[in-house]
This record gives sequence, structure tokens and C-alpha cells, in this order.
Amino acid sequence: MNKKNMLPDGTRDLILDECVIKKSLERSIDGLFESWGYKEVITPTVEYYETFNNETQSLNEEDMYKFFDNRGRILVLRPDMTIPIARVVETKFKDTKLPLRIRYVSNIFRVHESFGGKTNEFTDCGVEFIGYEDKKADLEVLVMALEALTKLDLDDFKLEIGNIGFLKGVLNSLNITENEKRHIAQFIEDKNLTSLEDYLDSLKIDNDYKKFLNRVPWMFGDSSILKEAVKYAFNESILSNIKYLETLYHELSELGYGHKVIFDLGMAPRLNYYSGIIFRGFSEGIGSSFLRGGRYDKLIKSKDGSFMNAVGFSVDINAVIPIIKEKFQGFVSKDKYTIYYNLKDNIKAVKESIKLRNNGAIVKLIPDNDIEEIKVVKSEVK
Repeated sequence: MNKKNMLPDGTRDLILDECVIKKSLERSIDGLFESWGYKEVITPTVEYYETFNNETQSLNEEDMYKFFDNRGRILVLRPDMTIPIARVVETKFKDTKLPLRIRYVSNIFRVHESFGGKTNEFTDCGVEFIGYEDKKADLEVLVMALEALTKLDLDDFKLEIGNIGFLKGVLNSLNITENEKRHIAQFIEDKNLTSLEDYLDSLKIDNDYKKFLNRVPWMFGDSSILKEAVKYAFNESILSNIKYLETLYHELSELGYGHKVIFDLGMAPRLNYYSGIIFRGFSEGIGSSFLRGGRYDKLIKSKDGSFMNAVGFSVDINAVIPIIKEKFQGFVSKDKYTIYYNLKDNIKAVKESIKLRNNGAIVKLIPDNDIEEIKVVKSEVK
């Protein structure tokens, strides 16, 4: 089959209005992050494979685009931005006073199943708040996430919040291997109830724990779910994680965002990566979460070898474009003009077009030797 005019799986062209919408969304979200004092970092599209290949990052090898350079070293197209930011902080900011507030707009490359409906290249607008513990930073980042969702002007968006410490606290109470913990967490994350039940039955776990773990995938909804979760607090660590979510909810409610917040205590993405709150944004008409983030306190190392506290999130701009395009025809509205002119008046026509562009208009020049005078026509369609 001749692939000259075909695209690889998971990729697509953006054309015309889609490009206008994408650039507008990027400017809007990036401008929001800048207004909070976050400074931009740009990293290479290509990274060493080793940067992403360790247990803490827990990115699957098959999810990466890999290739060799001319010296035989394995390179990848970055499948994530948080890890390159961690590399930058460890190498370029090792003597910088904390905290660091970093923002980025970058393309991400990740291999998805061809039938999954997800794109393999997408643009993430994100932030990383590095150097402050949870109580000093989590609220700021959650408010920024809610402001970003508000700026997108989507219908009925929700920010879903969990705490990986809740599930970790339970799993760490069990006498099972790390691999078994990961399997349980993945079944819970996927809401794969049958596989979860069968897998738990295959392990030597107390029936009370089995009953609880089978219940966890159902622990989602409004703030009332936190009251139910308190009943299952087997130790002080689990209880404190639930109480912390309650505190965040009350603070967000005071700021006017309570009605936009829901909870899912069964959220367990990348068990070895996240260490505290985890959250994701949803909206009507978008099939999966397009905003994702959380706290990761065991990823970035300081000069003395200790870990730096960190929390962040990103918005998948490409996932939002179809909804914005459908809702806002002419998302960016500018006056449009066409200037028809005889070639003998080309300098005069160009000067007129520059004057209109300086006032924010879009201007096309069309030579027409059948006319004597310059004609400026304003389009009625924006």
C-alpha cells in the first residue's frame, strides 16, 4: 500500500479554524499560568530512553516512540513533560532557591492502541510547583486547574480529586508483593470489578480487606463519599488522607468551586509515581479526562540527594479542540478585508493593508488589472 498521502496511526492534521482555536487555547491557558507567576521552560522533543526507563516513572516501554541515533544510543520522543522538567530542575536549578513555579506548552508523543480513539501526538499546557509540601501548594494548583477549566468555557465540567495515599495506606497494610499491589491498584483504577474480585480471591488476604477493596471502585461522587470512607480508615495515615481531602473541599467551596468538585478514592494511576492528591478534569462531550495532575514527592532530587516536594498538572489542548470548534464557530473574531487593486497601485494597496492590519484586521491582497481604483471590501463573515 502506498502511504504517501496517509498518516501514521494516532496522528492527524489540524487545518484552518482548528489551528486558530488551538493557538487561542494555548495562549489563554499559558497566559493564565503566567499570571500566577509561573515561568516558562522549553525542553527538547528528543530525550534519552534512560530518562524515562525506571520504576518510579512507571511509563510502559511500549508506549514510547523509540529510535537510535548515529552512535547507537536509544532515544525517545518525549512521552511526558513532568520527567523532563525534573531533569531540568536537577541540572539547571540545583542552586536555585525554592519554590520553583514552572510552566510549559509542549507536544507529547505516546503510542496508544489504534482502536482506542486517542491521539499519539498532542499538546500539553502544564505547570509544576516544586519545593513546597502539600498544604503550602496543593490548593494553589487545584484553583489553577479549576480556573483553566473555567477559561475553556466547557459545559458542565468537573474536577475529580482523589488521594493516592488512601489506597496506598490500605495496600501497605497487606502482606503482599509490590507487583500484587500494582495489579490491585490497576483493577481499581480501571473499575474492572470482575477481575479485581477474582484476583483478590487468589491472594491470601483477610476477608475484611477483600470486602473493602472490592468496595473502593464504587467510592466516587460528591463530598458525602468522604464520610463513608472514614468508616474504612484502618490506621491514622488513611484517616489523615481522607481528612485532608475534606479540608481541600471546604477551602475550594469557600472560593466558590465546591459545586465543580467531585471525588474518586479509587483513582490509582501510576502507583509508584504519585504520592498525594491526584486529580483530573472532565466535561460533557469529551470522552476521557483532558486535565490530569497530582503530587509527586519522590521524583525530583535536590543537590544533597533528598527529594523535592512537587505537584502539577497539564491540559491536553488537542482533546478540547473538537468541542470548542463545535460550540464556537469563529472562536477568534477579527475584521476581515479584501483589497482589490491594479498592479500599478501595488505600493498604495500594500500600505492600505498594513494600516488595516495594525488595527487588528485580517487583510488579503488580490491584484486585478480590470479595475482602475483600489477597492477595499469588508467581509460580512468573521
